[in-house]
Amino acid sequence: MAKNKLEITYDYDLPLMALNANVKPYKLAWSINQEMGLALTKKKNLDIGFTGGKVLSIVNYDDINEFRIIRLLRNRAEESEVQFDAFIVPEMKNFDYFIILENESQTLDENAFFTKIKQIPFVQFATKVDIKSLKSRDNLIF
Repeated sequence: MAKNKLEITYDYDLPLMALNANVKPYKLAWSINQEMGLALTKKKNLDIGFTGGKVLSIVNYDDINEFRIIRLLRNRAEESEVQFDAFIVPEMKNFDYFIILENESQTLDENAFFTKIKQIPFVQFATKVDIKSLKSRDNLIF
């Protein structure tokens, strides 16, 4: 009997920014909301399951409207007894947070947005990252 194989390819054409900010996620989200006029709200933690029953639980804030999604993710897993200490993007352990921008309209200028993020007082360092170059880029697709 012939076997069929399902091949899935994802579009990794998302702007990604990596941040260093030595503050709690809620404080960073509040600061971004104040400076950028956004409404980042805490959502249920993203749980990524691994073999052996291990779960990576990631803090997740987002601001969703009709044409764009702005998502703030903490890189390090939230501490818990049931999970293990890991990162959503292990090859970038030196960064605390990621901002993913999914923009389907021309109303939001990505460069201006990222420039404003860099000016937030809690943000010590911020840089754009090519998501296609990341080995663990599949962890950022949900």
